Amino acid sequence: MSSMTKVSKLLMISVLSSVVTTWSFSAMPVAAYHGAYIQGAKSSSLAISSSQQAARIVKSQFGGKILKVQRTKVNGNSGYKVKVLKNNGHVITVTVDAVSGRISGR
Repeated sequence: MSSMTKVSKLLMISVLSSVVTTWSFSAMPVAAYHGAYIQGAKSSSLAISSSQQAARIVKSQFGGKILKVQRTKVNGNSGYKVKVLKNNGHVITVTVDAVSGRISGR
């Protein structure tokens, strides 16, 4: 087999494996990135386990500056209320369900 053919096959395998990896992570729910399904996650089965983690996930989705984070109940579950100053100057308040990782409000 020529060296060019070997290089082509290796390149194709590399590209395919990165596509599969990217697809599998993009299909995961937000909670999977934040502890609910990650090996070694806390046994409390919370997707979001701290106010800092809630602030990080909200900031990554909405940008801006986090003004305040406080614990609250969200749909009967533990959760956080996060106040954000967006880059456009608007202040929004969103809630984060600590069990599911779901963000709601604007």
